[in-house]
Amino acid sequence: SNYPIIIIDNFIPNNICKKIRNAVIKQKKFDDYVMGGRNRINKGSDNFKSFLKKSIYAGELYKKLNKKKSYEKINNIFDKKFQKFPWKFKIINYKFSKTNYGLQKGRTFTKQSKKDKKLNLINLDMDFSASNSGYSREPHRDRNTRIINFLIYLNSIQKKNGGGLEIFSTRKNWGRKVNNFPRFPDKGKVKVINKFQPKIGQTLFFLSSPNSYHGVSKFISKKNKRVFIYGSYSLNKPVTWKFKKKN
Repeated sequence: SNYPIIIIDNFIPNNICKKIRNAVIKQKKFDDYVMGGRNRINKGSDNFKSFLKKSIYAGELYKKLNKKKSYEKINNIFDKKFQKFPWKFKIINYKFSKTNYGLQKGRTFTKQSKKDKKLNLINLDMDFSASNSGYSREPHRDRNTRIINFLIYLNSIQKKNGGGLEIFSTRKNWGRKVNNFPRFPDKGKVKVINKFQPKIGQTLFFLSSPNSYHGVSKFISKKNKRVFIYGSYSLNKPVTWKFKKKN
């Protein structure tokens, strides 16, 4: 990859993955249906709260991830292992909020007082998703409030069925200014340099840097669903990324 990715196998034991996956599949009501085939249960919704009560294992996982210590542990790995990565951010005097969340569909944070807006608040965003045949994602980078993104796969998908996470790089050097990197680049200006098939229990963490372009190849299985958790550690304002050294 041209941006930092951490891959952890068996992040969640297979038997726990199956229990959470079954709970997602049995869910009768979702918050939205997006991207040509993805049902989501989004943090902050009533569905999310009731789902965590119904699925003990999903609730326990959420509690473990929704901690300042968890964010700092993952962030420290990035700092130590990827010191040569040229894009850097620095957030000082921040607090971790267990209650804040970002609204979906590109809208800004909610549950912020005037006092909160003056602070640097980091929080966990998270959704439980079940994708049907036809689901795909074009090359993109996530919202500019996100610091670290992650994917937790709750089942394995065979390569012939698509649904792989695609990693993109730009075909040309776009320089050192954040504004040069659009959220949704033209497909002809980026290229696939790696692909990861969903593997049960595997988790991928990656920095949401200006060049962190990724997508999902079209999922074509009619028998199975692609069940996963997508999340991020996000800031209550846009993250300031700076190019610190020559790439």
